[in-house]
Amino acid sequence: MKQSGSGTAAKRMTEIRVAWPHGLHEDRPGKPTSGGVWFPDTPENRRDLTIIVESGCEACGPDSHWIEEREA
Repeated sequence: MKQSGSGTAAKRMTEIRVAWPHGLHEDRPGKPTSGGVWFPDTPENRRDLTIIVESGCEACGPDSHWIEEREA
């Protein structure tokens, strides 16, 4: 997956990440988390994150993971 680069485009950019209910996963120090790293919303990144969401839902239950969006 590709992370945000330094672009000078004037149009609004959307970022996406995999999200889950707070506390379902923890970071390395054991702190509960509710989402992963933000990526630019490109077809390639959306495809990759969709696969991760499907795997997470398979392992943890339906609707346990989803793609979250924000304006960058």
